Amino acid sequence: MNERIKNHVTAYNEKHGYGTSDNDLIETIQESKHIWTGDYDRHRWWNECFTVVEVGGMLIGFNDAETTGDESPYDRGWEFDPESICEVESEEVVTTTTIYKRKITGQEG
Repeated sequence: MNERIKNHVTAYNEKHGYGTSDNDLIETIQESKHIWTGDYDRHRWWNECFTVVEVGGMLIGFNDAETTGDESPYDRGWEFDPESICEVESEEVVTTTTIYKRKITGQEG
């Protein structure tokens, strides 16, 4: 994580009476309100994703992982990379989606 993020989260933690060690800062980021999760990269034991959280008005993103079973990604061997922590900004994207539905012909049984 860069100094701007580190200083921001440190000030946030001090204001709320939380610790300010690197592990405390990472915990604050990981446990903050999730705004968005996407950009999935699927693996055998876990799905890596990019998660965005809001910490005291700053949008922060980081690589995260999810599993589909009872075990956590950490139990399956995934490791968090603190270097993935970065500041992000929102961008509105308008898209058109095509969906497909059953065609009703009156001959279904």
